[in-house]
Amino acid sequence: MELLQTGNTWIWHPDWVDAKPDSAGGFLHFRKTLHHHHPGVTPAKPITINISADTRYKLYINKQFVHGGPVKGDERRWFYDTVDVTPFLRDGDNHIAVHVLRFYHATTYAWPFARMPIGGLFIQSVDQSTPCGLNTDDSWETAIDPSAELRVGDPFDVFMQIFERVDRRRDEHLTWTRASVVVIPFEGVGLTSPWRLCPRMIPHQRRTPLTFHALHNVRSTVGAAAWEALLLPHADSTSTAAATGLEQGAGGLRLPSNSTHHLELEVEAHKTTLLAFRFLAEAVASGTKLTITYSECYEDEPHEMPFSRCKGDRTDTTKMLIGPYDSYTLSGGVGTSPCYTVNSPREEVYQPFHYRTFRYLTVDIEVPANTEVTCVGFDVVETRYPLEVEASFGTGDEWVSKFWSISVRTLENCMHDCYEDCPFYEQLQYSLDTRSSSLFTYLLSADDRLARQAIVQIHDSFNPSIGLTASRSTDSIMMRQYIIPFALYWICMVTDHYEYYADAAFARRFLGVAESILETFASQIGSHHGLITSPNNAAWEFTDWTTPWAKTPPGVPPAVGRTGVSTYINCLYAYTLKALATLHEHLGRRESALGFRDRADAISNAVSLHCFDGEFFTDGLAQVPVPANEYSQHSQVWAVLSGAATGTLAERILRESLANGDPDSQRWIPSSASQTRTSLIKHERRLFTMTSISFSFYTLRAAAAVGGAFYDEHFPSFWTIWNKQVAQNVTTWAEDSVGVRSDCHAWGSVPIYEFVAEVAGIKPAAPGFSKVAFQPRLRLFPHLNMTVPVGGINDKLIEINWERLDDETIVSLRNRTRRSGTMVLVVVRLPDRGEFTAELRDTLEYHVRNT
Repeated sequence: MELLQTGNTWIWHPDWVDAKPDSAGGFLHFRKTLHHHHPGVTPAKPITINISADTRYKLYINKQFVHGGPVKGDERRWFYDTVDVTPFLRDGDNHIAVHVLRFYHATTYAWPFARMPIGGLFIQSVDQSTPCGLNTDDSWETAIDPSAELRVGDPFDVFMQIFERVDRRRDEHLTWTRASVVVIPFEGVGLTSPWRLCPRMIPHQRRTPLTFHALHNVRSTVGAAAWEALLLPHADSTSTAAATGLEQGAGGLRLPSNSTHHLELEVEAHKTTLLAFRFLAEAVASGTKLTITYSECYEDEPHEMPFSRCKGDRTDTTKMLIGPYDSYTLSGGVGTSPCYTVNSPREEVYQPFHYRTFRYLTVDIEVPANTEVTCVGFDVVETRYPLEVEASFGTGDEWVSKFWSISVRTLENCMHDCYEDCPFYEQLQYSLDTRSSSLFTYLLSADDRLARQAIVQIHDSFNPSIGLTASRSTDSIMMRQYIIPFALYWICMVTDHYEYYADAAFARRFLGVAESILETFASQIGSHHGLITSPNNAAWEFTDWTTPWAKTPPGVPPAVGRTGVSTYINCLYAYTLKALATLHEHLGRRESALGFRDRADAISNAVSLHCFDGEFFTDGLAQVPVPANEYSQHSQVWAVLSGAATGTLAERILRESLANGDPDSQRWIPSSASQTRTSLIKHERRLFTMTSISFSFYTLRAAAAVGGAFYDEHFPSFWTIWNKQVAQNVTTWAEDSVGVRSDCHAWGSVPIYEFVAEVAGIKPAAPGFSKVAFQPRLRLFPHLNMTVPVGGINDKLIEINWERLDDETIVSLRNRTRRSGTMVLVVVRLPDRGEFTAELRDTLEYHVRNT
């Protein structure tokens, strides 16, 4: 039970209308004055409040930013923040302000943001025995922002609608009124507000000030040197002023009447940031228009907007910057505008409400006739989940160093108040994506809080009438989506977490829903072949993004529609049954574990019987003749992972399918081109639809499962797509190699897992790292140095080194756990000896013969 006690008073604007043509939502202001007597010494108790809003809020005290939130929730779990406001209060009167963003409820806009049928603001003193005067009631004043709206129809912003159109001159129409209380009738008989309030599960976001790295393609009447002096660090503003005759520095840069200014600013790497664009507040600046366009890279004209892009060298400044944009028209300092910056009223500052994602920022300033404006500067602050990266990895190879840093940065950029697929376009927490991101996180840090929250949130999305969890959590109810295999990935998230953290109480919370999902799949098993069949509903049987599978329904192999069976989904079902069986065994549920394994074996046997043509596994039923376009690497990979293919068969199908991947399946080809699949037919040898970046994790798991030297042999050649991206100067991994829509997607951070779990060979040998498996692949690199957290909350850290000499490799493990006397049990397997268990108290060293 995580509902707050009764008496939760929410307030809202009495005249708010939750709809407006051509807008996804709007903004509201709330304010009150609090008289606070400061005794001159630290008070015995801090003044702490619980605060939330629908949909997002920013709290200010005396024009100083205090906190923003809440964490994304939904109709089942709405989060509140607990904030100590004591440091922001002064003796006497304090101006309290809350800026609220509200997405309209009954629209198909703003997919990543759940919201209730009505908006609301909630503040309550934590200590109800001594209320602090901030509780939300009708003593608050509120105003609807007449100047700002959330734009729709932007071809680059199909999902979020976070981008703004602001004309601050309209603040002259701002009207304050008394807030109205959201009344909950018959309170105390179990009725609750629409918001099922729950405490925040994750820490507050980390904020780090940044500077711009470079300025490109300046077109301005004041010249590039003056802008560089104002916006770039370490510029010699004195000499620049002398050379240009322009005023800059603390006073800013004066932009003359009837002038335009185009700037292309670069930060050092792809970032997620909060921005502030600062101008002097003066009446003569009224009407000046600012347009900010956000871009991930320089690129050529897209093939198809926005999903199919034409990207090469991301830093080629001769190309174009395109993306979504904000627009802001200066008021010139209208006195009625609320003040959300300590620099007001001296400065007029535009701060986009939600964080923005970019590597390059285009700023266009239009100064009309009879208008002048002084630009004071642009502030940029990185914001993301405060992940403490404890792992490190190095081999002395530059490519390895780049892979590691790019992978970590990509993952961090996709972690905010939930895991996100891509921060630039969607900011949605999909089960498939989040499983990979969680595993990567477990190997970098002992912090599992964001992963725990994700497991809870996706669990909450379970729909009993459908029998599945939603494909993503905390999204708009108007855009709720069900992707059939994604429910199985959520079950794998539960089993993964237990493997790494051994939290039995946490795992047990989800067993009921996990088993219900498995029963949903079992109910679709056909009696004539024993395989799961396609459902007769709107759920999506998505497999992967490949060019041959681009037609409706996209991402689904043609064989699924033709035969009514997906080999991939059946194999994933068997794989998940085995994973859940292992969890049940650890929880003492041996009988149910045996049942799950029997069901997995039955499915694997049916796949071998009905989806195998004697040489390879087909994408659906192997009904002769099997069309040439119904063979994929995906089916071979999952046949191995599910156990449908073992031994020499597993090695052969995986080796041949990886060697004969169809290159056309992982590059963009116009949808109208007839060559989309004819390449498979005209070649003498069979070609296989290739797995994408999103599937790379599972392709590599199959390579490892085959055993022997297979993984080591394929490791160097596997990274073609990643090496190509490095050559194109990415700073985060792209979403895929077909459409190349986004330049930041965490499923591309698979090098984290491969370097730690496969190359260094560190995995849990028992739940929660109570035993650590150490099986290094010494042949892959002659030198290695790494650290990795093991044991989750036990806060253990291991350092691993090896050095290859002429006839032997010296391998060492060092216990770097912070608490002295902590011993780590290590299950060691080295190439020249069998498996054994060692106690790592300080250092272990082994001399391994080179083979």
